[in-house]
Amino acid sequence: MFIKNWLLLLFCFLLIPNLTLASNIIRIGEDAQVAIDMEVEDVVIINGSVEIAGRVLGNVVVIGGNINLKNTAYVNKDVICLGGQISTMTGTIVNGSKVEIGGVIAWKSLPFFSIMKILLIGFLYKIGTAVILLLLSIFFVLMWPNQIRLAAQAASQDLVKSTLVGVFAVALLTPLCIGFAITVFGLPIAFALLLFLLIASWFGIACMAFLVGNKISGNFSPVIAVVVGLLILKFVHFVPFVGTILYFLAILPGIGAILLTRFGTNKPWLGNSRAKLPRKH
Repeated sequence: MFIKNWLLLLFCFLLIPNLTLASNIIRIGEDAQVAIDMEVEDVVIINGSVEIAGRVLGNVVVIGGNINLKNTAYVNKDVICLGGQISTMTGTIVNGSKVEIGGVIAWKSLPFFSIMKILLIGFLYKIGTAVILLLLSIFFVLMWPNQIRLAAQAASQDLVKSTLVGVFAVALLTPLCIGFAITVFGLPIAFALLLFLLIASWFGIACMAFLVGNKISGNFSPVIAVVVGLLILKFVHFVPFVGTILYFLAILPGIGAILLTRFGTNKPWLGNSRAKLPRKH
């Protein structure tokens, strides 16, 4: 629940640059101040610092900046500073906890290429793709529930074969896309192959999400199974360093099963290749 709330809060910050609503102070990229005669609910600052001399009835959270608590400052809950420092004076009252992690890492002070920026961009990218894949997976299972279920069953029955087919498909189609994209005349073919690989990957992710979620949620609806399964897969994806590799390995059987079952239809790719000849009388 703690992680979910913080992710939701961060997403709101990205959409709303600067706010002061309902006695809450929210700032991105600039400093803030709570004067001695002010009383606010919560104070949240990203890539900026805050000076507090008045009363804060909730929490004070600063990411990428410093917190300066004057001797008249009163904070009813927690004071959290990530990537900065907390300075207090005699007389400061903080009823909750004071958490300080890291030194000053203001976004503007970081080099253009830096580990912190790369990690933050990667984190936001994973959040965005998770939301998109969740919507796509729900759409697929609503439109083609039987096909998703059949592909998931194929992946469960022969996990090794499905994984090998998924590896072969990615290993073959990726260099083909690059090879055709080099030439002008091959661009349409490269685009078609890339689109096919993307659609197969999206269906494969929905397939594995359904498979994982169905084993955990039991007899719930396919939509709930897909949501639960994708949340688990994405939780693995967020594991530092090895999460991306584990997530990729987890969706390969789904891609393979989608191709083996022809997108869950079990129909030939090109129809019946042998035409029926008329009987001779």
